[in-house]
Amino acid sequence: MQELKSTFKKVRYVGWERSNTPHIDREKKTMQYYISWNKKEERGAFEIYDIESGGNDYYAEGGLWFTKDKVDDYDGVFSLDEEVINCLKKWGADVSEL
Repeated sequence: MQELKSTFKKVRYVGWERSNTPHIDREKKTMQYYISWNKKEERGAFEIYDIESGGNDYYAEGGLWFTKDKVDDYDGVFSLDEEVINCLKKWGADVSEL
């Protein structure tokens, strides 16, 4: 299989992190996930948003780059969401550099 795709929902506690705010107020939201990995082209993508607001409150998207099965770069967010990492691991990706 050359392209892997996953779509799922997960209830998470999310909140905006800011460098000048010592406390992060988190709220319970149902998040929609879209994750893909095109093994032939060694790239992938992800999109995450809260279903309740259609992504108006919480939204993230970005790219994933691979060398063979190893994730060696990503963009769009400061750090990858743990559900994206878990999905990539399930597909057999090496996420040791993340």
